[in-house]
Amino acid sequence: MAGYRENRSNSVRERVALVLAYLIGFVFLYSSSVHLANPYAFLSHIYSYGVVSERVGIVGATLLPSLQLTIGVSLLFFSRLRRTGLLIASILLLGFTGLQLQAWLRGLNIACGCFSNSHEDPINWFTISRTGLLFAAALAGYLLNSRFSKPGIKSLEAVQAAQ
Repeated sequence: MAGYRENRSNSVRERVALVLAYLIGFVFLYSSSVHLANPYAFLSHIYSYGVVSERVGIVGATLLPSLQLTIGVSLLFFSRLRRTGLLIASILLLGFTGLQLQAWLRGLNIACGCFSNSHEDPINWFTISRTGLLFAAALAGYLLNSRFSKPGIKSLEAVQAAQ
């Protein structure tokens, strides 16, 4: 009976990890599509935070959407890259949350630039919370996925199937 509960628990964890990976994957695909559709608007959003130079802003506006696209695709379609994709997504989302928080604390009335090219979606507690929750989801997905991806550690289903 204990084996059944452990097997079921692992199965639930694996499913939750997959759902979180898909959620973050779709979010990153959508965000990258918005930024790739209008890179100048994204560059404008980067500059509005007032934390990077002109050159760093251009590099960020060039690389971030492609990185988001790569992460989104890896999370949705490449199970072997899922763990790494979730780790990189966690790091990015933590950075995005920090950037929004510092802008809000500085009293900047700027748009977050996360999911639209509009300048009408100002940073507020909701946008910061949303990005923070996405960070928590990516980190949880990474931690859950790590449990099943480590060499030498197999899910109970894999062990039972091998017997």
